[in-house]
Amino acid sequence: MSYVAFQYSEALFSLALEQNDLDNVLEEFNNFVEGIDKDIYKFLNHPKVTKDNKKDLMKEVVSNKLLLHFTYVLIDNLRIDLLEDILYDFKKLYDNQNKVLKVNAYMNKPLTKKQEENLIDSLKKKLNRNVELISIVDESIVGGMRVEYEGMVHDDTINNYLHSLKANLLKWARWKDE
Repeated sequence: MSYVAFQYSEALFSLALEQNDLDNVLEEFNNFVEGIDKDIYKFLNHPKVTKDNKKDLMKEVVSNKLLLHFTYVLIDNLRIDLLEDILYDFKKLYDNQNKVLKVNAYMNKPLTKKQEENLIDSLKKKLNRNVELISIVDESIVGGMRVEYEGMVHDDTINNYLHSLKANLLKWARWKDE
């Protein structure tokens, strides 16, 4: 991500926070970026399309006044190509503001609703933050679960146990041979 994108996202975040409109801005911004196809993206970035024509398109698709004017600023400053990066940084700021932690959980089969709820509750208590759980099925895992967040890894998989056991046995065999 670029520093320029972060500056724009920080400005939008501050204004949305000031206007008590964070949730609405995030929802519409996310929907807008997800809804842009290649043709619209080309139109918005084409140098021969006037800024006024680009702004007219924005009037049709963006209903949130703050977000609309924000897109105008991006168009005027020739920064509309940073939309995805700005949204990414905006989401990070939003999650930080709301103490939301994104957690990746890897297992060999999907968790049941109850298991998912228990894991989220456990992580909430342990980390004192709201948890957004992203379950990832990895069929190479024999059993157990690996949980990753903010650079931390908690690996309670059978794969990890077997790897550790193998390393210890090799270490013991080398020691015994000496």
